[in-house]
Amino acid sequence: MSNVFWDAQDDTDDDGESELRYRRPWWVSGGAVIDLLLLLAIVPVGILSLIPFFFLIYIYLAQVLVWVSPLLVGLNAAIFWWSFRRKQAATTALAALGLAFVAVSFVVLLLWQAQLVILGIPF
Repeated sequence: MSNVFWDAQDDTDDDGESELRYRRPWWVSGGAVIDLLLLLAIVPVGILSLIPFFFLIYIYLAQVLVWVSPLLVGLNAAIFWWSFRRKQAATTALAALGLAFVAVSFVVLLLWQAQLVILGIPF
């Protein structure tokens, strides 16, 4: 096979960072694992929340997410910034999903009229 196809695909960046030449920082990998765990916890509970008893479990999970929301928002904003600059679509989407989970948790708790507690401080 000729090298014509591969030459056309060879587009290097000016700053020397391509997808294969960088190392992912530990905080991005750790944040992605946390976001995946949140995804695996929230989606089934969200689906089961159509049954009235399971909605209370979703309310509890939303209270936990709101409690640690400053940490989650900061971590996911940093991951989003890092992965967007390096054109990492999956990590960017996972960080955006983590931010959306926190926002939906705030909305659910406000609609449920539950007390908002952020890092132990009631609002």
